[in-house]
Amino acid sequence: MPRRLLACAVSAVLLVTAASCGGKDDDGGGLPTLDPNASQTPGATTPGPTGTTPSGSATTPGGSASTLPETIAVHSRKIVTKTPVEKAVADAFVQYITVRLTAYNKVKVDLNALAKTSVGKAMSEVRTDVSKLKNRGHHTVGEVWIDISPVVVSGQTATVTSCMANTTVDVDAKGKPTGVPQPFYNITSTLQQAGGKVWVVSAITFGGPKPCK
Repeated sequence: MPRRLLACAVSAVLLVTAASCGGKDDDGGGLPTLDPNASQTPGATTPGPTGTTPSGSATTPGGSASTLPETIAVHSRKIVTKTPVEKAVADAFVQYITVRLTAYNKVKVDLNALAKTSVGKAMSEVRTDVSKLKNRGHHTVGEVWIDISPVVVSGQTATVTSCMANTTVDVDAKGKPTGVPQPFYNITSTLQQAGGKVWVVSAITFGGPKPCK
């Protein structure tokens, strides 16, 4: 998942993240990648796996090519915010995870979308991971469910603490998994306000595998 979200790619969206099993990995990807048509509206609550390894999901750990989807989905689940600003920060994090995972799935970076959701290290990690995935002939598939709490805003910077239930995994050109998904990622990310209005992710750290509560 994360840098191993997207995203053992991520990969986190945000959006977090080694190889397909989680944490940072030389395989790139890692943070769940998102199928734009399958994503949920940022801030929405979507039922999904809680507390235990995700079950009944599209991606089956260690499954055969025939059991794995070719897409990625990012679901907002428990998003706890108290103010409009905190909600804007949370939405920005989910959007970043969406862009990141989409890049891992398509093995192609949408530079315009990435520039609208990230800066600095959070941006460069996606480009580096996609390059590694491309060199290996791999891409990321599966789903993630994002919980966020808390969101701490201090002026033009913010910190997001989130937990991501994960079924994403990298697959080779034949659709065969290259590892086993890490079931959970505990993510800490830093966002900053760009242009006085838009929140973008500047740094993101993926940890785990403590289950989401």
